[in-house]
Amino acid sequence: MTAFSDFFAYSCFYKDKCKENLTLQNYWDGCTSLYLKNNYRVFQAGLHSSDFKTHLETLHARHWQEGSKNVLDAGCGVGEVSKYFAEQNPDVSFTGLNISPEQIEEANKDNPNNINFVLGSYDKMPFDDESFDFIYFYQSIGYRPLLGTLEEVKRVLKPGGKLLISDMCAVEDPDPQQTRWIQYVQDIWHYMCYPVWYHLETAEFFNFKLIDFNPNLNPILNFEPWTDLVDNGLGEYHNCQVPFSPIKVSEFLYTK
Repeated sequence: MTAFSDFFAYSCFYKDKCKENLTLQNYWDGCTSLYLKNNYRVFQAGLHSSDFKTHLETLHARHWQEGSKNVLDAGCGVGEVSKYFAEQNPDVSFTGLNISPEQIEEANKDNPNNINFVLGSYDKMPFDDESFDFIYFYQSIGYRPLLGTLEEVKRVLKPGGKLLISDMCAVEDPDPQQTRWIQYVQDIWHYMCYPVWYHLETAEFFNFKLIDFNPNLNPILNFEPWTDLVDNGLGEYHNCQVPFSPIKVSEFLYTK
């Protein structure tokens, strides 16, 4: 484990750096239309395929936890992942959690009967204790302090339940220029890009057991559709450039 003081120093930094829920709500209500206008309904930067249906098929094949009965999609966007998973598993109950009323309104269009979309924040989830046996975050966990989020996940996840996190993580030991890019993403895109070590140590702090870990999926992901989206309105909305080099998509699978 990294020195204890390092872990809590980073935790204090992220708690201070993360935006308030109202700011995040206004942010996503403001830019969701740009995603939809470009038919970019899966709100993830790196994809397993430029074809969204193939991407969803790949996610389900790689990540679905057999035996799950009550599933939480944390940071569900407009519900594309939730809906696909729900259609593939009609006997399973799905819940999508989102901070944006506009995205929830969009998600509620043509959704399967076995899914419900709920307004709320990761670190104050509107659910009873031990409500879910599978919770997943797809490039969404970085908007709230990780300590508060995993504390809530531990509360609402059943004993023996699974937690999957696929996240945009900062590279280890970034040089000064890379550090500037990471801070740029934190400031402009409101996303923390937690380092891999911090993910692992926060999960360990709450006694989650690591089952599987992929440190860097970038070589097998396609970022071109994301670049097209940025060039067609999203970059203008943020009034910025989009860095890629200091960030990698990493995946973590835990059990409680």
